[in-house]
Amino acid sequence: MTTAANVEQILNKLEPKIKKSLYYTNPQDRQDLEQELKTKITECYYNDVFKHPPGFWEFAEQFD
Repeated sequence: MTTAANVEQILNKLEPKIKKSLYYTNPQDRQDLEQELKTKITECYYNDVFKHPPGFWEFAEQFD
């Protein structure tokens, strides 16, 4: 799979959660917020956040 296809697949899987979360926001801001969320998800993919997620203890140490 190409990188663009991987990003598209991730966005498609997260689409229901994004839509559900946007329901709780101001209707005038939904379209802009949806675009911003998708942009951030895409940035995370290209910054290897999805490829190398931290383990539980590594994640917990960030909050100590």
